[in-house]
Amino acid sequence: MKLSELKDSETGYITKIRGRGAFRKRITEMGFVKGKKVTVVKNAPLRDPVEYNIMGYEVSLRRAEASLIDVITKEEADHLNIEDFNGVISEEILKTSARKKGKEIQIALVGNPNSGKTSVFNYASRSKEHVGNYSGVTVDSKTAQCKIEDYILNITDLPGTYSLSAYSPEELYVRKYIFGEMPDIVINVIDASNLERNLYLTTQLIDMDIKVIIALNMYDELRKKGDEFDFISLGKMIGIPIIPTIGSKGFGVKELFKKAIEVYEDEDPSVRHIHINYGKDVERSIRKIQEVIWENEKRSDLISSRFYAIKLLEKDKSVNLSIKKWENYESIKSAAEKEIKSLELHINEDSETIITDAKYGFIAGALKETYSGNIHRRRRKTELIDKFLTHKYLGFPFFIFFLWFMFQSTFSLGQYPMDWIDSLVTSLSNFVGKFMIEGPLKDLLINGVIG
Repeated sequence: MKLSELKDSETGYITKIRGRGAFRKRITEMGFVKGKKVTVVKNAPLRDPVEYNIMGYEVSLRRAEASLIDVITKEEADHLNIEDFNGVISEEILKTSARKKGKEIQIALVGNPNSGKTSVFNYASRSKEHVGNYSGVTVDSKTAQCKIEDYILNITDLPGTYSLSAYSPEELYVRKYIFGEMPDIVINVIDASNLERNLYLTTQLIDMDIKVIIALNMYDELRKKGDEFDFISLGKMIGIPIIPTIGSKGFGVKELFKKAIEVYEDEDPSVRHIHINYGKDVERSIRKIQEVIWENEKRSDLISSRFYAIKLLEKDKSVNLSIKKWENYESIKSAAEKEIKSLELHINEDSETIITDAKYGFIAGALKETYSGNIHRRRRKTELIDKFLTHKYLGFPFFIFFLWFMFQSTFSLGQYPMDWIDSLVTSLSNFVGKFMIEGPLKDLLINGVIG
């Protein structure tokens, strides 16, 4: 149950705080922490805001904010399987139930197509979802449940996406899921053999101000190439724990989800929210748009104003559409258009390109300090094959050979199964013909259906 659903004078115990980092920090500082008792004092005349009593004092929350706080009531506790239950729900039992219910964690797996995201999901859930090397393999989210220690993990495998820019249905789906469902932890699965491209999505997750862990998947590929990557230092730099994994073999997957529990319980000191520096001009524009968004307090506490400001500068149509119902939409739209025009005039470049370049600049700078590729790295088998098959001159003989091979396979090798089928049809026709009298039905079966 959500805190916003409690009626006047009803009491609940907090099980979970949802929402983005800044909201969680502010709300916990006010005393809304897991296991604490909270009572509804009264609703405002228009039922918003709502006054609550927590830790001996009254505090008002907007109903939208209260909807991000999960609680357990006495009625809900009655239906739980509580040990040593003797027919009376005591305050201590309610606190214990709140802590128990708070150990159910919602985890979303996000990553580029072909990053091995679904392999991690399959290993963790022991399921057999389809894995492939083409766009749109994961066309919808898949959910499974697993248990680690006394925690229940509800893991959702979201569609593979290169970014959260809403250019494709997959990108829009992932973004809507994160904002709508508000998972407790987002695990960003990245391909260790293609760090720069995969970390672009990570920068967008950082802008969203949510709890993120990076699964450095296909770690064996990076090691095989002889590259050196100080992922621990990179994790400290961006405030996100990085766990090396090999999803197909299960290496590091258990450690990954143990780290998810640690981050969920706010026990990892390396976790912190950073702001990617987009440069003096862009940062000034972001700030100006944020100031207008902050005027709408009902919305700005629930979503990352910085993420929305950046998306508006990128001319994101989906974000523009989602804020149309806001009271100060016209002011936000006007501020965004003004800043876009100012940036493009000053830098002489499209605003979306400016931000994309800044993101890749941030990634390049971070990798320069933590990653070094092996100049004499071994070529992968696929690269060696490609070297010959796509060669400027050798490619043509290979092409002609494969055409000839396909022709021979079809008309020479294919003759054998054709003879087997013909023999089978003849035998079946003779068998049926022996047991049927002459007539149109026999002709239909032998010459039509079988023949």
